Amino acid sequence: MQKKALSELLEIIVDGSLDHDDIQAMLNEVIAAADDAAAYLANDPQSAYRPELNLPLWQWVLLEQLEDGLLFRADDIPALYAQIIDAFGDDELELPLAGLDGLSEQAALYKVQDELEPTFTLVNFSQPFGARWQTVLVRSQKLSRFLDLAKALEIPARPSDLA
Repeated sequence: MQKKALSELLEIIVDGSLDHDDIQAMLNEVIAAADDAAAYLANDPQSAYRPELNLPLWQWVLLEQLEDGLLFRADDIPALYAQIIDAFGDDELELPLAGLDGLSEQAALYKVQDELEPTFTLVNFSQPFGARWQTVLVRSQKLSRFLDLAKALEIPARPSDLA
């Protein structure tokens, strides 16, 4: 486990929304899962992790740590955008959710991307579970570094599109 790379990846994702202690706690959880998966699972009997997911436990724990405002999961673009609106706050984004009504998925995705650019890029992150879309927001100027870190950690990540 590349602790420094993981720490930097988390810093990019949280983008100042969490303090150092919270980020360190997240990092410690992921490192504990990476260092000894059996012990981690023994201490977390409520975990929904299943080995057949073909995802290392530490990545599962990372995704769990990002839930509630940092990781967005949905089956369609309007539901995904609704989560992003919630994370930003009602008056922070100009595109209303109703602005996606009746659009194809591709057109809705482009509208959301246009709303977030140039500040943020919507990034497909890791292997999606239970939803078609699983994304994080990354500051556009940090996108290249984020993708390099994800690659080094062997976490699938790419700017969102319909491919």
